[in-house]
Amino acid sequence: MVTRTALRGTLSFKGGARSVNIIGNRRIWLTCSGILMLIFIGSIIFRGFNLGIDFTGGTTIEVPLPNAVTAPEVEEMLNVPGLEDLNLNSAVIQPFSRLDEGGNTRYGVLIKTRLVDGEFLSDAVVEKTVAQLESQLGISINRESLAVEKVGPVIGADLTRNTIWAIIIATLGILIYVSLRFEFMSGLAGVIALVHDVLFVLGVFSLLGQEVNSNFVAAVLTVIGYSINDTIVIFDRVRENLRARKKGETFDELVNDSVIQTFRRSVNTSVTTILAVMALFLLGGRSLKEFTFAMIIGMVAGSYSTIFIASPLWVVMRNWQDKRAAAKRGAPATR
Repeated sequence: MVTRTALRGTLSFKGGARSVNIIGNRRIWLTCSGILMLIFIGSIIFRGFNLGIDFTGGTTIEVPLPNAVTAPEVEEMLNVPGLEDLNLNSAVIQPFSRLDEGGNTRYGVLIKTRLVDGEFLSDAVVEKTVAQLESQLGISINRESLAVEKVGPVIGADLTRNTIWAIIIATLGILIYVSLRFEFMSGLAGVIALVHDVLFVLGVFSLLGQEVNSNFVAAVLTVIGYSINDTIVIFDRVRENLRARKKGETFDELVNDSVIQTFRRSVNTSVTTILAVMALFLLGGRSLKEFTFAMIIGMVAGSYSTIFIASPLWVVMRNWQDKRAAAKRGAPATR
């Protein structure tokens, strides 16, 4: 059995685990995060987001092709006079492949364009787009196999509303789960850390003008699950240490020891996961850029908040709760 003393010795730098006083320096971490949050909230309010077609509405053209193509190839083919309405700078070009009922691989490309002056792509522009692909690839495309979908702003508004509800429901579910497994204060601290992570990702995307689409929503929900999982590992160690709490040991010291004991595990897990997602960001297709970029930003924020936000906040709330209870009893609070 590995004792807490042994763990302290393993992770100590010079003066033992408590020489690394993460909890004692909580004002620094919380102040830095607070300043960042104000910057991100300001950007969200005044700059807003670069909303993708999923939210703003637009036209989607699914073109079947005999062979595989890449997004840059298709973009180069369509970057010609007469197709300016495609607005390729903001359009999403996504090659795909799928198996049909006979088990044969079918190739194609999905072209998503924004509304042009509040209008969908005209049938004439759609026809020019298909004709240009035919000319460049030397093929004939069956018009009956085309799939043209027009997504209006109303559908985009529904997606926005559903996205907000998905985040709220996921957050409330996590709050209930963590509160039942540990205590309400730890659940509240964990949820505040999640809000920090979500605001971090939203703020970075707002500042950089990165496109926010349905892939981004999936990334945010994934980050929420990833971040709380890491937080629960630390909270679980706190609960174990509470059972073996030494006489005179404060809650601040106990949580600080717990964070240090799980520090290497948290950092190693985060680094290896981020490296994997980084490879996907660098080597994956254009359609995965927003998803993987949001994941990288969210994982960095989640790794930070797990150690420097969630645990210190739990200490602050627990100490406040103890002081309040002690005040009612007329006895001094034990930190």
